[in-house]
Amino acid sequence: MAGFDLLTRPWLPVVTDEGPTRVSLREVLERAHELQLAAPGPEQAALLRLLLALYAAATRPADQEQWDAAWRAPTLDTDRIGTYLDAHADRFDLLSDHRPFWQSAHVTEATQDVRGLDVAAWSSGAPQFASHLLAEPGPLDAADAAVGLVMLQAWHPGGIRTGHPADPATRAGKVYGSKPGPLSTMTHLRITGSWLKDELLLNCPPGTREAGDRPVWERASPTAPMRKREPDGPLDWWTWPTRRVRLIADDAGRVSGFALHDGDRPDSPDASAARFDPGAALTGRGTRLAVSDGARHLLPWAPATLLGGSRADAGGCAVLDHVTAAAERGTLPPEMRVEAAVLRAEHTTGHRAALSGIVHLSAPLGPAGVLADPDRRARLVEAARLPWQVQREITHTAADTLCLLTKTVQSRADLSLAPHLTAGWEEFTDDPDSEADRWWGCLARAARQVAGAKGSGSRALSGARIYVAALGALESASPATTTAEDLTV
Repeated sequence: MAGFDLLTRPWLPVVTDEGPTRVSLREVLERAHELQLAAPGPEQAALLRLLLALYAAATRPADQEQWDAAWRAPTLDTDRIGTYLDAHADRFDLLSDHRPFWQSAHVTEATQDVRGLDVAAWSSGAPQFASHLLAEPGPLDAADAAVGLVMLQAWHPGGIRTGHPADPATRAGKVYGSKPGPLSTMTHLRITGSWLKDELLLNCPPGTREAGDRPVWERASPTAPMRKREPDGPLDWWTWPTRRVRLIADDAGRVSGFALHDGDRPDSPDASAARFDPGAALTGRGTRLAVSDGARHLLPWAPATLLGGSRADAGGCAVLDHVTAAAERGTLPPEMRVEAAVLRAEHTTGHRAALSGIVHLSAPLGPAGVLADPDRRARLVEAARLPWQVQREITHTAADTLCLLTKTVQSRADLSLAPHLTAGWEEFTDDPDSEADRWWGCLARAARQVAGAKGSGSRALSGARIYVAALGALESASPATTTAEDLTV
């Protein structure tokens, strides 16, 4: 069977000045200063984690001084990266008989066709909503299968899996209680960059490798049975073997099917993500950051609330802490616009056994110069927290005056501030210092639109009470130059 060397064969989707193309793992790191990954949001996040693990294993800056030097350098340290890749070159063959990349050599029988590598197949009732899954699939090019493998290990939901005959946990051909993949268990935040080099550095805080922490290619090919264990560090978690997989290919190297069984199980994927993933975005309660409201409107200000690290209820994200520290040191140019891409998997059940979707949010955070100043950053955080406060007053007042359950109010699109605020937040983060009054005014107008949608008669009275409650929340937190009279204009 033909092999497929991921280090030398083109498979990663990128865009350069000359347009879209595919490159190998070695080339993408050698040219990281002049290209970008070019994939849909969930795919981009999964591929970036693989590249972060490669970069960090080869040449992660140990401290802030080394990181600053790496940021200012025109390219990544390609000599060290090349030496590392050469040392592990035999571990990156996707179709190897003995050490298939991110797979188990001990699994040999296909359990499903290549449609199982499609993220659409991981949803409940997938054929109904993804009609392309109904067609008989042809074989996949190895390049496409490689991307599908990375997606599967990162995003695959939990639940019941086909049991391997050698797995003692198999009951009637099934293994129960499998855990979701790392990205499927958390809200994941990354800072976008002009080039892949910037993106790798912005999302890789400096540090040293923890004892025993190794990426999947530095480990022995896993045996077929499911294994319960805890991750050893970020490298392990970035390349976590969520499933026992084996791509089955023909002599031409085309993948026609694959084996899929349960893989390594941490006790709590949520806890593992919080401990080891610098991109995990957590609330002050330790739960996943919400990026949309109950009516499924996106909340682009939500990530900015995590910048208030001194507050007990602020939550946090190690990537944001790292970028803020780089801004404070003056390493990041003050005029540089900082923007986050945030993803959160939604599941059909509490067992996370099927995806109902992956929410993708683009969230501007403002200029690096604002993040660098504690006082200006605090004002940015307060501005980001204000929609939550106003929405809470609207929700509680609407539930009371309209005699509805709070959960019902939260799911009503007409009672949501979010669709009226997206453009206002983008304008505010362009210049948080001078746009504060406009942001407060935008919130007031949004509250009036929500309240004014209640109709006439008793509903009009409910709308008035909702508007008064919203103005109360705004007035208590408005900037010194804004008065209650301004808010009602």
